[in-house]
Amino acid sequence: MKRKPKHDMVSILHHNVQSINNKSLELNVLLKSKLVDVDVSCLSEHWLREGHIKLISIDKFKLASNFSRSKSDHGGSSICVKHHMQTKEINYLKGISKEKDFEMTAVEILDYKLLIVCEYRSPDGDFSTFLKSLESVIQKVQARNKRLILCGDWNINFMQVSVRLHDMQELLSLHNLVNTVKIPS
Repeated sequence: MKRKPKHDMVSILHHNVQSINNKSLELNVLLKSKLVDVDVSCLSEHWLREGHIKLISIDKFKLASNFSRSKSDHGGSSICVKHHMQTKEINYLKGISKEKDFEMTAVEILDYKLLIVCEYRSPDGDFSTFLKSLESVIQKVQARNKRLILCGDWNINFMQVSVRLHDMQELLSLHNLVNTVKIPS
């Protein structure tokens, strides 16, 4: 029997954690107190290798998607969802991630018919590769008529006019996506 969501909204937290090793306790406390309504936790820059990210325990959450670097340190992206949520792996997006340039995780939340993508781009990552990869992801998701939420740390200053900001805003606008972050975070 398919489980119905408790409510018609899903609450998503994105946090550029810059090493989950020394912040997992703090994250657990926040998710049990002030952020108790969060259903999905997207973490960028977890800094863990593939085998280690699976050992991190966030109370009431399960790891649904993960990208870890294999050639260099730091970086990474992961998505954890509450245990009761049914998710689906996104096979058509596999192979797009590239260390430093486009470190992506993606998961479909079945109860909400929603696809969540979390990306990290290193400040020294190739911006052109990032944009091309992001556009590819958006096109593949939209071709399947899925609702899409993008989050992550793209290392683009949205408070300062630049060519990179213009290119990013143009890409989002072209695909009818709206940036909801308006202040530095």
